Amino acid sequence: MNRMIRSKAGPRLAAALLLALASGAAALAAPARRGFYLDQSIQAAYNPLGAQLVTKLFYRLPLSDRGGILWESTKLDLGLENSLSPAFDFLGLYLDLEPIAFFDLTLAARLAGYHDALGYGFRELGGYEDEYDADSLGELAGGSEAGLFLSAAPTLKLAFGPLALSNTLRINYFRAGDGEGYFYEAVGNCVLEKSGFELYNDAYAVALLGGGLMAGLNHSLLYVPGSGYRSSCLKAVAAVDAPLSGRLSLYAALAAGLYLEDRYLEGEARVAGQAGILLEL
Repeated sequence: MNRMIRSKAGPRLAAALLLALASGAAALAAPARRGFYLDQSIQAAYNPLGAQLVTKLFYRLPLSDRGGILWESTKLDLGLENSLSPAFDFLGLYLDLEPIAFFDLTLAARLAGYHDALGYGFRELGGYEDEYDADSLGELAGGSEAGLFLSAAPTLKLAFGPLALSNTLRINYFRAGDGEGYFYEAVGNCVLEKSGFELYNDAYAVALLGGGLMAGLNHSLLYVPGSGYRSSCLKAVAAVDAPLSGRLSLYAALAAGLYLEDRYLEGEARVAGQAGILLEL
């Protein structure tokens, strides 16, 4: 059992549970308020098995004082983000720009630290063709490594009455160690070059049910340009965004579905969840 958990350490949560879904679709008409914010969440997933704690501390600057649904939510968020899991710790800066209600751009630059303190660690591979199933990864010794993670993620959002649609394309760049060779990328559950890209596309169609509740469908696609590898999943999603006071809100989401294509998990179940708080300081 420990071997299986160790070899599937990475929580492939990525954009699939960006709870911009819980606050994003509904936030098409939510006025932005100037100030410092703390966003604290815990994420967990099955297939592959993993968990991470995500902390964001940022300053929000409204971009317009014009009224109307297109302008009230416009904002610039700038701050620090830390993602901590049993396999890695990513720490750095991020910027979230929403110049108009239906478009959002997130940029991030973080230092990456892969560690083996709990027996997970950084796993080097010989190439894209290497096996990385549970048994194969369990035979590899985990180590420690430092690196860099860069990300750009534009999002389009639309709302038609109670129906909300969004699509996010996330472009991730990883550099591990000296950038030479290959490694097992735990979040994407795939093989990457130590200086390489991966692309995620996440599409949501959800119904806003009132009271901060929403439910619908999500299709996620991972593509590795260097190898042509693809993995996709179709999930049902449900989310809630519940204000607890004028400055504190609670959000949570659950997603469950099946892999449509994947090297090892095609036809298998995928479950992921997230819960967190957003506090205006």
